[in-house]
Amino acid sequence: MAEETNVKTVERETTVDREEYDGVKFHTLAPGITTHPLIRSGKPCIQGTGLKVTDIVALQTFHDMKPPDIANHYEIDLAQVNDALNYYAAHIDYIDTDIKLDSLNDVQLSEAQYGTRPDSILSRRKPVP
Repeated sequence: MAEETNVKTVERETTVDREEYDGVKFHTLAPGITTHPLIRSGKPCIQGTGLKVTDIVALQTFHDMKPPDIANHYEIDLAQVNDALNYYAAHIDYIDTDIKLDSLNDVQLSEAQYGTRPDSILSRRKPVP
């Protein structure tokens, strides 16, 4: 006699997100990944959240977190974490460069003296005399 097994399939919840923000439409880069020039400087984010793909990748890479742990940490679905990791796998060079630039900016800002405004960090323009 064959035993029946209860296999529970997890269906992805479809979220109804805004199609535009401030008159500018969101651009879908991949399933579950969008970008908008006014949100997180136009960097790839998980659809319906402000979480950047680099945030997910950084937790996995630098903190050795597994996808279920990342989902619990940010209180998002595992499918959303997988979307971010799939996007990363398809765009490794771009995301890795973005992470390196973020870390360089962090180092420069931490080395800058409090209350100073170094032109090389915050602005490409020279101050007007």
